[in-house]
Amino acid sequence: MAKRRLSKQQQRRIATLQKNKIKHDLRLDRQEFDETSTQTARVISHHGRQLYAETEDHEKIKCKIRQNLGDIACGDYVLVQQAKDNADKKKTGDLPASEQSVESQYVVVAVQERTNLLVKTGFAGSIKPVAANIGQLVIVTSLKPRPNPYLIDRYLIAAENLPAKALIIINKVDLLDHQSKRVIDDLSSLYEEIGYRVILSSIKQDIGTQEISEALSNTTSILVGLSGVGKSSIVKTILPKEEIKIGATSTATGEGKHTTTVSALYHLQCDGIIIDSPGVRDFTPNNNSLDEIMQGFIDIRQFSGSCKFSNCSHRDEPGCALRQAVTDGKVDKQRFNNYLRLVQEFNEKG
Repeated sequence: MAKRRLSKQQQRRIATLQKNKIKHDLRLDRQEFDETSTQTARVISHHGRQLYAETEDHEKIKCKIRQNLGDIACGDYVLVQQAKDNADKKKTGDLPASEQSVESQYVVVAVQERTNLLVKTGFAGSIKPVAANIGQLVIVTSLKPRPNPYLIDRYLIAAENLPAKALIIINKVDLLDHQSKRVIDDLSSLYEEIGYRVILSSIKQDIGTQEISEALSNTTSILVGLSGVGKSSIVKTILPKEEIKIGATSTATGEGKHTTTVSALYHLQCDGIIIDSPGVRDFTPNNNSLDEIMQGFIDIRQFSGSCKFSNCSHRDEPGCALRQAVTDGKVDKQRFNNYLRLVQEFNEKG
């Protein structure tokens, strides 16, 4: 297919944007910054060429980003410096109060080493950072749109390879009927038997909210899941004073409308932190090897290396320990099929 040609107006607009970016970078390079003002801050939201961060004194500051620092994600710890003229004025008390917080001129000069980084596959296979330094991946699913075990398993692969603790929330249980109750009971039993914690919740009926609050304490958690499952509603319930947009589920598709457009970081009581990520309709873990996929299935990986053949594909070879584990009821058949599906997708991609 031939590439669509840009109009002259579009070409001029792109050229102007590029010129403005170059001017922005030159201004940053020429501007003097006070090295004595260097401090550590944590990124709480990121918007293109600038971000908001929070200092160790819980001061929220707006920062520009020095070029060539690479991708910066919500949850990153960064080193920031203040513009020299602003730093001097702040020391002498001449800087207006309105400019001493968010609007002060700061620049990010370095990104500190991460404990982990959650990424997703974006447009044309590009890798996009979602959040950094995560202690717990909270997988939120719901009765509407209905739970997707294959999607849950993909998130669990991401959690196991970060590594981070995984928590599964099944939301909107106020919509339970006889048929869906059996589905939810089976799903809960499956993941609890493997070793994961599952919380049933309903924001409308205040079910599970206290249990969720306690599970989010003393760590940095990120809420992930399809749009419309209630991630932002959960955050809003736990943090009623925060301005968090809540969206409705589309009646046409049964899926949620995107309400969170950038990741954002919120503080909880008991030293907990939540990162609310944009809803993704199709989360694809960035698996670099078949070993990472195996690592993501804690119930399957215990049988790794036990097959008769070292290169067993776990499909039709004799002496397959994994298929025998499925037959013996030691591994759930659905989980096994999800594992094979992910392996096949990885091989086709490679």
